[in-house]
Order: sequence, then C-alpha cells, then structure tokens
Amino acid sequence: MLRTSHTSTGNRLEAADGSPVVTSVLPREPESVPAARRLVRHTLADWRLSNLADTAELVVAELSANAVEHARHASFRVTLKRGPGDRVRVAVTDKSTALPVLRALDEEDEGGRGLALVAALSCQWGTDPLNWGKRVWADLEPEQPQENEPADAVPIYPSHWAQVLYVLVVVVLAAAIGLGVASGPP
Repeated sequence: MLRTSHTSTGNRLEAADGSPVVTSVLPREPESVPAARRLVRHTLADWRLSNLADTAELVVAELSANAVEHARHASFRVTLKRGPGDRVRVAVTDKSTALPVLRALDEEDEGGRGLALVAALSCQWGTDPLNWGKRVWADLEPEQPQENEPADAVPIYPSHWAQVLYVLVVVVLAAAIGLGVASGPP
C-alpha cells in the first residue's frame, strides 16, 4: 500500500516497506527532460543524498530522452525510490512495449550511447516488461571509500563529470603556469 502526498516536485509516496518514493507523470515532449532532472535534484536534496544528484540527473535525462523519442503515448512517468542504505532507484515508465537495446558503439554513430552511459553510471540497471509498456531503471549508490586508502589520500572519482573536471583543472593549471613563464619576471 502506498500513501500519497502531493508536492510541486512530484507525488511523495511511501512504499509498503516504508521506503520513500517520489513520482511524477510528465508529457512526452523534450521540455520534460529538464523537468525530470529538476525532480531528481530536488528529491535527492530532500533525502540528503545530493552526492548522487549529478549521476542521477544524467541517468534520468537519458531514460527520459529515450521515452520522449521512442514511446508512443502522450506521457511517461519518472520514479525515484530510496532503497536500503543510500541506494536510489531511478526509473522511467512508458507505454511502449519495445524494449531498449544496449548496442555496441561505433565512433561514427551520432546517437545510441544513452544506455551505455546508464550502464556505466549505475551499479545495476534493467528493464521490467509490463503488459502495457515497460519500466527502465537504474540503481545508484554513492562512492564508497576503499579500505586500504590512506586518510589523507586525494579522492579519485570515476564518474564522467569528475573526469571532465580533472581535465579542466589540469588545463587551467597548465595555462596559468604557461602564462607565468611567458610573462617573465616583473
């Protein structure tokens, strides 16, 4: 049995096991993808799991974009469920019975990388076929520190955005050092 309360950021529910759930039905249009991202960010902030927000936003954006592009009904549903510990399930349900396929990537393909991204960012993902459609979901967990990692070690995060940030920092530092050398002593 789910108990419901309505808010501006989706319907807040409680699953039978007491787990918090937030869900929202969105129109099948491109403008719903940013709305799904906002729903995820606000929900994770409410659950004090903002450390998962960037990853969860990317996952929900990919799954929502797939629903917008491939589903043939006027709407789709985004659901977030908090599981044991800090695990979060992000799911998108639509009324298309066509199941998504994780394809081998070709450098020249202009699309088709969404499920590969979802698979890379989640600890597990899958599709639940329904009589009238499907639910595509991804389970996310925060990074866990390594047991043998020294307390003063610089953390290295394997997410795509962290890698982009690291490259940006290196480029900025290299440029700053290059400008300092080029300008010479005062």
